Amino acid sequence: MTKRAEQGTRDKTALRAPAQTRSRASMEALLEIGRRLIEERGIDDCSMSDVAEAAGSSIGSLYFRFGNRERFISEVMQRQIQSARQDFDCLIAGLNDSAKAPDEVITNVTRWVVGVFGQNKGLLRAQMRRTLENPEEWRPFQDFARYLVEEMITVLERFPKLRGDPDWQLHVRIAMQIVFGTLNNILINRPGPLELDGRVTAEDLSKAAVRYLRLESARETKRKGTS
Repeated sequence: MTKRAEQGTRDKTALRAPAQTRSRASMEALLEIGRRLIEERGIDDCSMSDVAEAAGSSIGSLYFRFGNRERFISEVMQRQIQSARQDFDCLIAGLNDSAKAPDEVITNVTRWVVGVFGQNKGLLRAQMRRTLENPEEWRPFQDFARYLVEEMITVLERFPKLRGDPDWQLHVRIAMQIVFGTLNNILINRPGPLELDGRVTAEDLSKAAVRYLRLESARETKRKGTS
């Protein structure tokens, strides 16, 4: 290869990366706008025209990137799962380094889950509706929930307190199933005694999970006894 050809190849490579970076940033912006509109308006009132207008883009460009509205919504959902997973990985890594007792892990993870449901309640309600027509639409959320529980169990394995119960891992899975089931019920049944963005929900669900697992700390047990 001549020096001129080599230089041309380097120039094309140098130009390609920024172009790809801009394209990816543009796609991320469109997905974020879609998420925000679904959250604010609901899935029925979020059209591709609405997304294009909010993004300052053409409707043709939006369809060129995503094909159709259903594909776009699926990409919005998948992007949110990826974002939540990155956030959760940071949380669980921190707990693995700093948690002093198993109830601290259960409490922090449960509060985090409640927070994610609260921040994405419109998106989750929309996905539940789509799942009625196609149950496979819920699978990515199921897979993420399983991942979350298994990662939490990995952190909990280092606490000797749990080893007295040979079925502790099963009980952790049941406790988290109760948490997820309750949150899904709150999504469906509105209004109800609990709200997804209420502090009481996060506190009470985390306490319920800890008590079911009989992992209350000595400090909490003492406080209850004197109240």
